This record gives sequence, C-alpha cells and structure tokens, in this order.
Amino acid sequence: MHQTKEKACKEGLETVNDNYQFPDLEDMKKLPELSLPDYQELNKRFIEAVHDPANKIYRTNPQNGHPIFGAYTLSNSNEMVTWGILAIGEWLMNRDTKWIAPTYFDFYSQTHRIFLNSPDVDKVEYWYLFYVNLLAGAVYRTLYDGEETAKNYLMEAASSMKKLAKSINYDFYAQGFDFTTYQSFTNRDIFCQPDSMAGYAYQMLFASQILEQPDCLEESVNAIRRYQAYEKNPWYEIPNGSAGVLAAAWLQAHGYENDVEKTAFWIFDNENGPLQKGNWGDECVNGLMMGWRGESRKDAMDSAYSMESLMPMQLLLPSVRYCPALAEAVSNWVRHVMSSFQLYYGQGKTKLKETRPELSSAVPYERLQRLEGEENPVACGDFDGHRSVYGAGYLMWLDALVRNTDREWIYALDLSVTDWLSRKNCPVYLIQNPLEEEITVQFTAADIWKKKRPDLFENAFLVWELPSVRKLGMYEEKITVTLKAKEYKFMAISKEMPLTTTNFICGADGEELLYTGR
Repeated sequence: MHQTKEKACKEGLETVNDNYQFPDLEDMKKLPELSLPDYQELNKRFIEAVHDPANKIYRTNPQNGHPIFGAYTLSNSNEMVTWGILAIGEWLMNRDTKWIAPTYFDFYSQTHRIFLNSPDVDKVEYWYLFYVNLLAGAVYRTLYDGEETAKNYLMEAASSMKKLAKSINYDFYAQGFDFTTYQSFTNRDIFCQPDSMAGYAYQMLFASQILEQPDCLEESVNAIRRYQAYEKNPWYEIPNGSAGVLAAAWLQAHGYENDVEKTAFWIFDNENGPLQKGNWGDECVNGLMMGWRGESRKDAMDSAYSMESLMPMQLLLPSVRYCPALAEAVSNWVRHVMSSFQLYYGQGKTKLKETRPELSSAVPYERLQRLEGEENPVACGDFDGHRSVYGAGYLMWLDALVRNTDREWIYALDLSVTDWLSRKNCPVYLIQNPLEEEITVQFTAADIWKKKRPDLFENAFLVWELPSVRKLGMYEEKITVTLKAKEYKFMAISKEMPLTTTNFICGADGEELLYTGR
C-alpha cells in the first residue's frame, strides 16, 4: 500500500496552481472542527508557569548560576532541547534574552567538540544529536549572531558531525553514537533512526551557508540524495525529516536537483510517517504528529506528541519560499495543527481524561493517547512529569510564525523569520483564504522584525505582492489584503521594488524573497 500511495503522490495526482498534492492532507482543506484557542493567553500562562517555583521548570545550575530547564514539569534534567526552544522563544517575542543566554555554551562539549543535549554526556541518540545542533545554530542566528566563540564552536561541531558521518560510512541505520567508543550503538532495532541522514544534510547546508565552510555543500547535496534514495519512508522522529524538507527545498532552488516532493510527502504521510488525521472518538486529531516510530505501527498511530506537533513549523514555513509548490499543503496543515493542539491541554469538544490534572494546567501534556473503541483520547505523558515544557515552549514562537488576521482561520504565515539558512532576509508572508467567498483581512508584522530589520520600519513600510511584484501599498502598521475564494498570496515587506532574477525575486539588498524557477 505504501508504494501505491507514494507513486500516486509522485505520478498520478493532478496539481492545482502547481501545488504538490498529498493524499493525507486532502481532508485538511476543510476548516477545523474546534474553534481556535487564544494562543497569546496560553503562552502568557505558560511563561508564568515557567517562573513559578512550584512547577520546578526553571532552575539554576549550582556550579555557574545559569538557568536550566528539563523537558517536563518536576524534572531534574538540564536539556538543550528545552533551553534552546525557550531561549529562541524569548527572542522571537522580542523580549530580553540576557538572563537566559549564558546557558548556551554549557551544552558545547569541549571533549567531543559538538553540542549535546545535556552537559557531560558521551552517548546520544541521533535524533537528539541533530536536533540539538539545529537549535544551536538557531540560537547563534538569534541570540549570538556573529559572536566569534559561538561561531567557532558551531564550526567545530560541523566538523565533528562530518567526521562522525564518514566514520560510519554514512550509515545512520542505528540508534545513536557513543563518543567513548566512537561507534554507533543500537539497543534494539526498532530504535534505528535512518532519517538522521536528513538531519545531517541540513547541518552540512547550514555550515556551508552560515559558517563559511563551502566544502560542506557537497556533503549536504550527497546526504539529501542518499536520504531520498530510501525505498520506504525512513521516519523515526519529526525533527530530522522536517529539517530535510528545508534542506531539499533550498538545494533545489539553488540548482541542486533532488526530490523535494518525496521529502515532504514523508512528513505528510499517515500510513508510514508521522502525520495524524481523522477522529479519535469525537475528537479530530488532524495535523498532530506522532512521537516516534514506536514498538509497532499501531503503537505509533495510537499517540501524538505536543513537541513534535509544533516543532516542524519553523522549518516547513521557510521551505515554502524555496519551493512555493508546498504553499497549499503547509498552509492547510498549519491551520489544523493550530486547532488540534488544544487537545494536549485535555480540552476538545468535551473535557478529556487526564493523567495528572493536579499539575499546572498552563503546561500541556506530552502526549495524546488513543483508547480502544470509540472513546475520546486521554491527555497523558511518558514520564513522571507528564506536562511537556519543551512542547509548550513552541507556544512562544507562534505569535511570530503565525500572524493572526481579523478573521478566524486566516493566517499570515511568516516564511522568513525562522529561516536559519538565510544570511539576511525580509518579512515574506503566505496568506491563504480557505473560504468560498472573497475576503479582506488585516494583520501586522511581529515586533521582532522591527529589531531584526529596523531599516524597513523607520516610517511607513512598503508591501509587495509576489511573484507579480505589484505594490500593495504603504502601511504604518496594519497590512490590508484582499483574497478571492480559495486564493492564496505571497507578500513581502521591502523598502524598494523587489528585483526579478533568473530563479528568485530578491529584495533591495539581495535578500531571496521567493523562488520563481522551475
């Protein structure tokens, strides 16, 4: 069935406006069943919970006084996958990051010359390894941009990852890597993580573009092609696969042929990949993501995880700039995950069963578990803390990534702010009208852009429709756009008229706004 379905995706389906069509996203062209929750209020409550000592989320390293965070409430761990999400979240919200920034260097291993999830560890699963170093790169682009020590550490980390990949002959069919033996390890075959090839491809691309290591570009190209050569969906954990989509889209747009559609299909795949769809009892789980491959396919499909559900957004949104054929799929997925995510709070059409209701309700659960029969799912956790701090941390990103308009379910998706591969960029938005009627909506740019690109917002700012390069108008705050029924548009803020090159529409300073090649 997998081969038939994948073949249909690649060969048999008609496209609309040159958009890729993914079978498991077809139902997501409809509006979500649940009303949109107030994510700004949920985020406000979460930040308050982080600083409430009773939740044991924010702690201090007794050795150096740096802030540390575990993945769950009531946790004693110190994890980069939590700290990094919170630190970047503070930056995206345009808040002071001085209090949280110093912890960054604690996660760099002077012994192994790479960023690791916790200080002083020697053994790491591959999905953690590449996700941690992805976050390390993102922190550099936000809190430490251009800082020499941070850049040198990342360069050393890239060299370490390249050395590691060569030492295992690019065979990521293993659970992780033990730096003490300098070999891969696997406790059980079900823990093998072949999608780590995609995470590696992204890391090498980041090194080539941001860390000025041009030899890493060929490594990235070869890695993404090895990844796409897998016959079956290699998904293990969503961070690697979603990083692979951005790497594939960027490479394709810059002349390195590869199969972006196949790479994205592996993300939007309910049969053998991570995407959830349909109803569990009365509750719709469209757009949520499974946690990992699981003990069995049934085990994987019977659960969804909060961190994994929001995490891909930071990579899939910028992918659309390099591959506009992803626009409709990504826009529809975002709309549904924004609706379904509230289930992790134990709230759907009705109140769900919860495993730890006495813990802070400001922090969502780690997992949603399907029950046998027609019952609604239960909101629960994997470990004692149950409530997911690193899942909730992505709430801090949403206001920058998903700009609300004055109409429910109509978003201005920011395709630039988390493009960690771009040296300099302008705000570029995708806005889609899923309704059967023409609408006019308004939205504003996130405050972080006024810090990131103050030159664009000195007075009123110009907004351009792409790819037509038609001036929409000069705005002081709210941007107004009209969309026909089922229409979507790309828009960019640029102080001068964008220029059309062979394959890109570029901003006044050469910023790549939107790919236009074939």
